Amino acid sequence: MDPKTSREQLAGILLSAMDAIITVDAGQRIVLFNPAAELMFRCTAEDALGQPITRFIPERFREGHHGHVETFGHAKATNRRMGALGAVSGLRADGEEFPVEAAISQVEAGGQKLYTVILRDISLRKQLEEQLRQTERLAELGTLASGMAHEIGTPMNVILGRAEFLQRKTKDPDTAKGLQTIIDQVERITRIMNQLLTFARRRPIERRPMNLNKVVEETLEMLQERCKRHRIEVVTELSPALPSADADPVQISQVVLNLAINALHAIGDGGTLRIRTTVVPAKSRPSNHSADMIEIAVSDSGHGIAAEDLDKIFNPFFTTKEVGKGTGLGLTVVHGIVQEHGGQITVESEPQKGTTFLILLPIASPHP
Repeated sequence: MDPKTSREQLAGILLSAMDAIITVDAGQRIVLFNPAAELMFRCTAEDALGQPITRFIPERFREGHHGHVETFGHAKATNRRMGALGAVSGLRADGEEFPVEAAISQVEAGGQKLYTVILRDISLRKQLEEQLRQTERLAELGTLASGMAHEIGTPMNVILGRAEFLQRKTKDPDTAKGLQTIIDQVERITRIMNQLLTFARRRPIERRPMNLNKVVEETLEMLQERCKRHRIEVVTELSPALPSADADPVQISQVVLNLAINALHAIGDGGTLRIRTTVVPAKSRPSNHSADMIEIAVSDSGHGIAAEDLDKIFNPFFTTKEVGKGTGLGLTVVHGIVQEHGGQITVESEPQKGTTFLILLPIASPHP
């Protein structure tokens, strides 16, 4: 095979490769940047060529990268031998970090040392692994809740009943106050058990056309007195032409109520709770969604959520509330319900400025 044919075949391989291939010189400046690398790093080859490879490495890993390449360059590895870098982090041109698997090779061409790195984006794999871990944790939680429900629920009901009976009978204010503390704590334990049982029961959702605006109005009616007491302004922007959602009314009511109560906790005294419903067209969302959906947004003017906590907010038992003020299960339940409906839930927040939860739910198909 003549050299020209070999070069053409090599060029074809580089162009069609699904993995990113980047070659750098001894000064670690980029001399080759294939199309897959352009897609992965969101940067054209024209902008990448001649740039230091560290441009695509998070700053905290750059020193370690230099050391690894130097060690690899002095090793007694023969040409074409690949050195595994394993799972590392890449940095896209827009500043987004992402996990990659990488391998490096060294070759000499024209008396010059060149290093080629082959990179594979493993973001999706990491997401799937995390989803699997979450599923396993929830399954374990459900099993635990099923076993504990009877053992804890029955004595709690007895304690609650006796405390309420004694509270009605006593005429001593201090005794009545103490009994009310018992009642409040037993009710709190009961709420926690009910949240745990949401995982354990795994009741199939019963979807049917439902009026989401009505659910919002009924939820706010239940919270009306509480909002007045804490001087919380309630603002609603409910689309009058909102189509019916294809959802389980009981479970979606639980979602809206949970988010609204969380918002009131975040606000405290004096602030704004805002709930909006609208239709989000498919064309305004990622291409893997082909249908319009109903969106409900629950916003508060509360203390917000720290950036480092946003990706953990739906994890079981994770809470930003003070010890004893939250179970860390409410948002996990909400997340599970929305996912079971084929919907999506996301959160946007900024410390000291408030939080918005955005939920997408499918629209009910019109009857023929």
